[in-house]
Amino acid sequence: MALLISIILPVYNQERCLAETLDSVLGQQYQNFELLLHDDGSTDNSAAIIRRYAAQDPRIRATFAANAGRPTSTNLLVSQAQGKWCVFLDADDVMLPERLARQLAYHLEHPEVDASSCHCYYINEQGQRLGIQRYPGLRTAEEGRRALAKGEFVQCAFTGLFIKKEVYLANGGLDSQFWPCDDFEFFNRLVEQGYSLVILPEPLMLYRIHSTSASMSRPLFMYDKTGHIMDCVRRRITGQPPLTFAEFMAERQRHPWWMKVNRRRYNYAQIFFRNAAIAIMSKKYVDFGWQILVSALLSPNHLLLKFRGLSGR
Repeated sequence: MALLISIILPVYNQERCLAETLDSVLGQQYQNFELLLHDDGSTDNSAAIIRRYAAQDPRIRATFAANAGRPTSTNLLVSQAQGKWCVFLDADDVMLPERLARQLAYHLEHPEVDASSCHCYYINEQGQRLGIQRYPGLRTAEEGRRALAKGEFVQCAFTGLFIKKEVYLANGGLDSQFWPCDDFEFFNRLVEQGYSLVILPEPLMLYRIHSTSASMSRPLFMYDKTGHIMDCVRRRITGQPPLTFAEFMAERQRHPWWMKVNRRRYNYAQIFFRNAAIAIMSKKYVDFGWQILVSALLSPNHLLLKFRGLSGR
């Protein structure tokens, strides 16, 4: 009998993209799944869309509640899942038809691997493909363990995550204190706890870039949260008590002025490089030119590291 897969999809104010997302799930080549939807207090038409789809397909189970945030909603859905495997995606992203089949086949062939993700195609708000989001490393479970041993960090697409339910729960799920970078903390905690995580070397998701996402609208806050997570991981590994985000930021404020300026200079170099990448994928060459120049002026080293990463060196 085919294995049941539980697809986890919390929703908050995604009426523009939600139908396309749900259609991509229902159109999977592998059809033995349950789709768990949770409307997290949406103020738009998302709840009505969820109800319409749930009425049409018995595999869809929907719940509705006041807004509690993505980590809480996601953990709630996993606790309700009936499948051995849980699959995640964001409510504005799109599954390629072969995603479930490819990831399940990989895990059946490699039963020792606890979790996998994949590469993604970038798409814009209109659904046009812009390029490929490739994550370096994690080609094998051993690469994750080596990264941890060297004091490095792991990252992959949460919208591409395919994980054993028991492993997700044993690892503690998403932690609300790290939102909106809770996925980054989850992946590093997963490897830190000795679980295996790999990235399948092919794009199986369409990842939507839009101006309202946290990474686009609040980039400096995202970098601060990422810095806090890195600090927490280092402290856990070395047996030190982790700081709260407020404590971490207070400690940063005590740094010398030149260190704080340098940190923000590097952050802005990252922002301009990201915007330049989006511009070149969107064929906005003038925007690409001035933004890559600003990024280079702010941090030549960051630009060099990025181009080395793109070339695979």
